[in-house]
Parts: sequence; structure tokens; C-alpha cells
Amino acid sequence: MKNNYTAHTPRLKIVDQYIRDLFRDELPDGIKYHDADHTLHPKRGIVAVANDIALDENISEQDRELLITAAYFHDTGYIREYDKNEPIAARMAGRILKLIGYEPSEIEKIQSMILSTDLAVEPTTHVEKILCDADLDHLGRKDFLELDGRLREGKSARGLDVSDDEKWYKGTLALIKNHKFYTESRKKLREKEKQENIQKLVNKIKDIVESKKG
Repeated sequence: MKNNYTAHTPRLKIVDQYIRDLFRDELPDGIKYHDADHTLHPKRGIVAVANDIALDENISEQDRELLITAAYFHDTGYIREYDKNEPIAARMAGRILKLIGYEPSEIEKIQSMILSTDLAVEPTTHVEKILCDADLDHLGRKDFLELDGRLREGKSARGLDVSDDEKWYKGTLALIKNHKFYTESRKKLREKEKQENIQKLVNKIKDIVESKKG
């Protein structure tokens, strides 16, 4: 078990405080899954997981700092808009990081990482692949169904009809079956449990269908 992550460079300490304040003050109440914990939890948050993968993948210290910066900002777009929030997060990062002293080339790399977390985008660079693996790490974890429930709760809070169990779990199954881990370290750590989670979903859907027949 890796240690809890805390911001480890002067710039990251500034970013960390900014993001904590931003989520506390501006995140809408209806966000149940993409909340502060999703990004900032010291072990399971995207920042901590991205750091874990960075260490496992042995990337440079400079790339690790930029990766973790992108992890901090990757979901800030939810403050403004739920769908297609990645470009908003990238723009927000661009404005703030300039003030903190990040170079234009660094900001461009960070923005590219943030944009790669859109499920419709295929990550191309090593750091983009690491961030995408961190973002969907829960698909291969024991808390997968719990977090899926929180995502459902959040959609319901936003007024979406997610009452049909069969439809919900079939949607989740389609997502997880279409997903792939990109880094060798995450494939090794999470793929087996991801397949077990797929089977749990298949069993849930089967039980729901059977109960409808009964």
C-alpha cells in the first residue's frame, strides 16, 4: 500500500490549495461522483493514483509534476458544465497556471492531458495514458459498484431519469467492456479485478431480467 499523497513541489502546493478552495466554494451540490474526493482523496483520488502510476512507470520528475498538475485540474470543468467539461478545465488550467509560473510549453502539455480524459479521445503520450488510467482506476477496484452508485445518484440529482436498473447497469457494462488500461503497471494491477467487476455486472443484469420474468 502506497503512502498518502501530498503535493511535493512548491508549484504543486499552490495548485493543491487553489483546487481545494475551488471545489469547496464552487462545486455544485448535484455533483456526487466528480466531487473533491474524486480528485483529492489521499489514496484513491486521481491525483494520488496518478502519482502512484507515475512512480510505477518511472517517468521523469518534470513529467510527474506536470501530470499531477493535470490531475488536479482535470475535473474543474464540472464547476461550469457537466457535459463536455474537459475544454473548460483546460482553459481554467491555462489561466491559473500562467499566474503560478508554469511555462507556455508546460501548460500546453497539461492541457493536452486534461483533454485526453474525454472518453471520446484516445490518449497518445505516456503521460496522457497515465492520467486516463488514473481517471478510471476504479473500474478495476473493489469500490467500483459503490462509485457507480454515486455516479447514478448524481445524475438523478441533476434531474435525469436513472430509475431503470437494467438500463443503468447495461450502460455501465458497455462502458467498462469498452474500456482499456493503457499502462503496463495498471494492466498488471487492475485488469483481473476489472474482469471480475464485469462479471458482477453481468450477474446483476441477469438477476434483474429474471426477477422481471417472475
